[in-house]
This record gives sequence, C-alpha cells and structure tokens, in this order.
Amino acid sequence: MIKRGQAAAGAAILLAIVAGLLIGFVILIPPPERATLLGTPSLTTAGVPAAVERLLLSASPGRIDYLTQTEIDHPLPVINVFTKSSAEVLATRNSLYAKKGLFSEEQGVFSFSLTDMAHTENILLSFTIDLSTSGEIRLSLNGEEVFRGTASQTVSIPQSLLLADNQITLQVASPGIAFWKTNEALLKNVNLIGDVTEVEAQSSRNTFLTSETEIANLERVVLRFQPNCLINQVGPLRISVNGVEIYQAVPDCDLAFVPIEFSPQLIGKGENEVVFYTGRGNYLLSHVEIQSKLKTIEYPTYYFDLSLEEYQHIRDGDQRVRLQLDFVDVAVSKFGDIVFNGALRHFDTKEPSMTLDLSEDIVRGTNSLKIKPKKTIEVRSLKVNLVE
Repeated sequence: MIKRGQAAAGAAILLAIVAGLLIGFVILIPPPERATLLGTPSLTTAGVPAAVERLLLSASPGRIDYLTQTEIDHPLPVINVFTKSSAEVLATRNSLYAKKGLFSEEQGVFSFSLTDMAHTENILLSFTIDLSTSGEIRLSLNGEEVFRGTASQTVSIPQSLLLADNQITLQVASPGIAFWKTNEALLKNVNLIGDVTEVEAQSSRNTFLTSETEIANLERVVLRFQPNCLINQVGPLRISVNGVEIYQAVPDCDLAFVPIEFSPQLIGKGENEVVFYTGRGNYLLSHVEIQSKLKTIEYPTYYFDLSLEEYQHIRDGDQRVRLQLDFVDVAVSKFGDIVFNGALRHFDTKEPSMTLDLSEDIVRGTNSLKIKPKKTIEVRSLKVNLVE
C-alpha cells in the first residue's frame, strides 16, 4: 500500500519534470514566437521592438573612403646634386734612373695604384730630363710604350692602359757602335697627375609618406621641379622612384617647371624614396613636389522596393523600416551621413553596430540608400528590415 508521503513526493517530481520541459521548449523556440507566447516584444540592440517581417536589403559595403581633396602635394626640400673635378697628384717619385751598356742594363721602375679609376681621367705623367742623360729614353706603361724622346715632356697616359696596380718602366737606348760607352737616363720630379671627380654629392635621397586612403584612390602621379643649371656644363639628370628610373635627360635649364608623370603603381603605402643623380655638372632643383591626383569617390547607392500594401502599413504605423549597420572596428568613432531618398541622417557611434529608423522618409516602390562617411570606415554588413 502506497503511503501518502510517497505519493506527494512523486507528484512533486512529476511537476518539476513537466516544468523543466516547458522552460526548455520556451528557450529553444525562435525569438518572435517566444515573444508572442510570453506576451513580451522582442528587442533590437537599440532596445526597439523588431520582429522582422521581411529582409528588404542585404549588402556588404566593405571599406568606404573619405577624401577632403582631389590632390595631395608632397613637397620636397631644395635639392643640389653636383660633381666637382680637380687636378690631383696621384703618385710621385723624386727621380728615376736607368742605364745601358754593352754588357749591363738597369731599368727604372715606378709602381703606383689607382684607388678610384672610375672617377679619375685626363692622366698625365710629367718629368724633367736631367742634363746628364745620354741617349734616347723610353717609357712604358704596363708593358706598352707611351713615350720615346730626349726632351722634357708631359706624357698623356691612355685610359685604356690603366689598371688598379700599374708600373711605369724607364729604359735608355743602347750606345750603338760606341760599345765602350754606357748611356744613362735620369728623370727628376716624376709626377702622375689626373682629374679626380668628387662624387659624394652627385646623388640626393629623399622620402615622402602616403596614406592607405591615398594609395587606394590614386589616379595619377606627377613629379615637378624647377632646374637651375648651365646646360653646356651638365650631364643627364637621372631620377628614380623606389628603385625604378622615371627620368634620364638634360632638362631645359630655363624652363619654369619640369613635369614628369609616372605610374601610380610605383608608389606604395607608407615611406617612398626618390633619388636624384647626375654624373657631371651642378643641378640646383627648387619647388620640388610630388603631386598625387585622386579619383573622385562615387559612393555606392543601394536600392530596395516596397509594395503598396507594405507602404500603407508603414504609413499607418503598423510596420517600420529599420537600417542596421555592422562595423569592422570596435570602440572607434564612426561618423558621417546616411542619404535615404534624398533625406540626410547623421550618425556618430563607437559601437560595433547601429540601427536607424527610416520609416519617415520611405516612398512607394523603389527606395535608395547611400552611406557618405566623414572619415574612412569599414562596414561589414548593411541590412534593411521591415519590422512590426
């Protein structure tokens, strides 16, 4: 026989099971049905009742840039690139001596090195022949004869014969039939002189910075400068951007401005490098600037349609049209304007998402929506819903 206490405990357990099943059912059903069942309205993140009746529009706008100008100037300082040549003594010897007899011969050897052959030219060998010299003298450079004679000379050294390490050899001619004689040659003040070009200032490296927004909307790039130079005394001016040569010529030294347009693809986000170089002469470049010409931003327009019945329900207040924007950045200020059917709505938020009611400005048929930010923003998703 079942006792009264046991029966009561069993009833309580059964009641708890039934209550648990009901609570689970309420939790699992969709929010709109749950709101109807419980008699409470469902809410959006903004706290506004939003039982969605129909999705009118869905899009992923992505990055929307904001530009306040169509041109961005990157000024560079005054640039002076030049080379300077001066005569220098490359090597020197006080004297060179050589002799030649019937049974003996002695040669004078003058060794020297050139550390910067690429920037050394017009090399001359100067010397004085001592009066005690007898016989014709011969001078050879690296085995090739460069002088033969008896008078004091300045000898031009062929550039093609020069090496990094060189040797000048002095020889004197044989006395010939006067075999009992010994010819001698003495050279004094032997100097090797050449024009050495200083190249420390022949190039100038400059940098300028570009933003991500500028690069994304870049249409044309122009480098401009005003050259000051003597056209007969300069070589070609070479200009490179990020390692790619964009100009190599002798500019018109009397021209007010030299414009050089180059590919926007040479420019990257962040730091960019411009190098000016000349192989000869002096260039003074003023009013140097790189001008970025930007595309005109066309903000995309989104469309959705409302039927006559939906339009009437909205006008009667039975339904609402809600815009929801979901942003990529969190806790970053996003602000600008929403243009809906020609009406302007301002927005300013740091939240990851935002909701606006567009019901006041709806039209029957096709409706238009445009986002015009006041700073560059990234919109993950755009939705327009018809809600109760």
